[in-house]
Amino acid sequence: MADTPDISQVVESAVAESLEAHLAELRTVLRAEIVEKINAAMAPLIEEAAKSSKGAQKEEHAPGTGPTDLLNAAVASIYDAPGQGDILKALLDGLAQFTSRAALFVVKGGSIAAWQARGFEKDIKGFTADSSSGLAGRAIRDKEPVNAAAAEFDAKFISTHGNPSDGNACVLPIVVREKVAAVVYIDAGTEAEGKSDESAARVLVRSTASWLELLALRKAGGGASATEAPEAPVSAAPPAEAGPPPQAAESEPPPAPEPPKPAAAPASSGPDLSSLSKEDQEVHKKAKRFAKLLVDEIKLYNKGKVEEGRANKDIYKRLQEDIDKSRSTYEKRYNNSVAGPANYFQAEIIRILADNDVSLLGADFPQ
Repeated sequence: MADTPDISQVVESAVAESLEAHLAELRTVLRAEIVEKINAAMAPLIEEAAKSSKGAQKEEHAPGTGPTDLLNAAVASIYDAPGQGDILKALLDGLAQFTSRAALFVVKGGSIAAWQARGFEKDIKGFTADSSSGLAGRAIRDKEPVNAAAAEFDAKFISTHGNPSDGNACVLPIVVREKVAAVVYIDAGTEAEGKSDESAARVLVRSTASWLELLALRKAGGGASATEAPEAPVSAAPPAEAGPPPQAAESEPPPAPEPPKPAAAPASSGPDLSSLSKEDQEVHKKAKRFAKLLVDEIKLYNKGKVEEGRANKDIYKRLQEDIDKSRSTYEKRYNNSVAGPANYFQAEIIRILADNDVSLLGADFPQ
């Protein structure tokens, strides 16, 4: 009689196969959900800022450079990063937009080891500290961010790099599969006009942890047990690059959209929502944002095919598999909602991929 296969191995294999097949879709869904949470979290802050600035000159931002735009872009960069090291670098680059100084420390055994930083004048490489004491110890033990006096992080670290202007620091744990793999230190720097936005840092760290979690699960499906967390999802060894850690590059506003062609389809304008309730309007807004993210993802990873498809008027033929998969993802979420009849996914395909000229998609594009 043949041996009965271990059911746990069968389940793990099936989970790993499914995860691999849907990893891109999961990334897109996570990005969309994070963006929605960012917009929801930022709305009251923006409203409060508008109230406080009433009667004073209103602060204006160039397109694409407002706080929400920068946070959205930082989250997108994290989810676009292909590997663990790239994800962590994207995290630090994103943090540099919201805090004067940020450093990442890998948890290894009973200590934390410096990996990379942004905003520090002196190199942090070679620094290690006890992972069971100070702010890092509290963050690791509770698996929650800790905000307190910077001196409580590590006296030698603060002595070397300077006490922040407001005297405070925040340490945020990166929790992957129920284990703290690394901690992030942020403060307002030593200058009087320094900044340290803990709320933005929390969003970025959570985004990083969720994407590292997916990568860890995929890696586990390739050989290790899916029930065991790896010792650490990031390398404890600092990268072999000389000189101080690179500083974050300034975010550039996106290029201005090109004017629509004469044959433009009015699909992207969408239905009139003025007669709908606020709840229904919000569903429409979320559906449109999600559709845009899905189509942006297709374009991002298929720029060459998009250009060739436009030139030959057969975009859909070249990208049918990606378009159909994303369409299915969109329809599962919004087809049975009040936004279903609007079909924002179709509108965004025409607007983003075909530059508002539906003929560029080809005769086989489903209408």
